[in-house]
Amino acid sequence: MERARRHRLRHSFRGLIVPVLFLIAWEAGARLWLAKAILIPPPSAVIRTLWALLRDGTLEEHTISSILRVLSGFAISLLFALPLGLVMGWNRVAHELFDTTVQIFRPIPGTAWVPAAILLFGIGDRPALFLIFMGTIWPILLSTIHGVRNINKHFIWAALTMGADRRRLFTKVVFPAALPSIFTGCRVGMGVAWTFVVVAELIAVRTGLGYMIMEARLIVRPDIVFAGMIAIGVVGLGLDWLARTAMRRFLRWQKGLVLE
Repeated sequence: MERARRHRLRHSFRGLIVPVLFLIAWEAGARLWLAKAILIPPPSAVIRTLWALLRDGTLEEHTISSILRVLSGFAISLLFALPLGLVMGWNRVAHELFDTTVQIFRPIPGTAWVPAAILLFGIGDRPALFLIFMGTIWPILLSTIHGVRNINKHFIWAALTMGADRRRLFTKVVFPAALPSIFTGCRVGMGVAWTFVVVAELIAVRTGLGYMIMEARLIVRPDIVFAGMIAIGVVGLGLDWLARTAMRRFLRWQKGLVLE
């Protein structure tokens, strides 16, 4: 236990080295080229702006709005992608039936869905949720299919030898064995969700970190722009940490799984 704790501390310390060096270089660069400091403020100025936005509640309001949109859109994607992925991975006919459609829609970039989202849902939260859904469904779906279709055949043969029927084979062997891949897809999807929520908030809503960044650009406040970007990165890091924590808790049986 103590050894694992020391390993995590070393891992966390090493992970901070590059961000700290980047901040130092950013600060030095902004101060050396003072003429550009108006457009690219030093991190010290951005941190002061972050603190001011925290104190007056602006950052909290926009951050909560973005998080709720991300989690709502992600939950909708999970409700669709997880059952469909399990069925497509388990049943050959279902895979043949849906695979072509999936491969047609999957390469369409998220920005291409923006006009369609506005035409279908107007302005507000609904187009934002639609964009998040269209962005996050594919990594979850494909990871689920991959996890089911690439299960070690020895697991299935062993279960059949012990008399497992098709239902028990799926619930006791296939689904648990596919969980590592499913969690990986969810983790990737959560990161993609932040990209799409910012795109949606730039055009379709009046709250959220993306909206705050766009408003700051219009009034020429680059310190707020960078503060919003840092907030997105920090919140995304926190959600990724929660995803990794859930993976460690639910997949303790999976030896050798890389979770860090």
